[in-house]
Amino acid sequence: DPSTSRYEVPIPVPSPPAGKIPNINYIVKFTEYPFGLQVIRSYDRTTVFNSSVGGMIFEDQFLQISSLLASDKLYGLGEHVAPMLLDLNYQTLSLMARDRGTPHSETLNLYGMHPFYLNMEKSGNANGVLFLNSNPMDIALQPTPAITYRSIGGIMDFYVFLGPSPKDVVQQYMEVIGLPYMPPYWSLGFHLCRWGYENSSRTAEVVNNMRKQGIPQDV
Repeated sequence: DPSTSRYEVPIPVPSPPAGKIPNINYIVKFTEYPFGLQVIRSYDRTTVFNSSVGGMIFEDQFLQISSLLASDKLYGLGEHVAPMLLDLNYQTLSLMARDRGTPHSETLNLYGMHPFYLNMEKSGNANGVLFLNSNPMDIALQPTPAITYRSIGGIMDFYVFLGPSPKDVVQQYMEVIGLPYMPPYWSLGFHLCRWGYENSSRTAEVVNNMRKQGIPQDV
């Protein structure tokens, strides 16, 4: 919306190259009503993003868009305590960073918010999509297979990664969000991490038991 400022994730992202790009490896198609777009990988004609199935809602505090998936083999959309292969049988995943105790559901939101998925295609190729939006959101998965994004703000800023290998998809994703920071030297070593220490005496008891059993601790 050129007349109204909306919140955007404040990270640097790659700028589109200037001028005409020779030999692009994708095709984009639009439908006007209901609005939708398709992103198609050129060399094998695989549709990796297709939002023409459900229209689009773009309001001040509610955004929604759906897309068909190339297959039902979907990974990502963290952070949740869930199997690596996501269940597409009408599951809704909430994304909002939260420090909660032991989660009792695969769909409860946890510490991280990563609206990115990797989709393995039947051919063995892979594609990925990043929805660059940090507002609280729900992502609904359907067995069609399809995916629906619902956010309470921001903009619809999508990055589609064509792969074609899973490794390529992850590398292309990292080119957008950046690489992880190198951890400091002092943080490397044997860690003991758990939640629920009730007091310092209990903490000291655990440390002493580790020493008695010869289990190393550095941090």
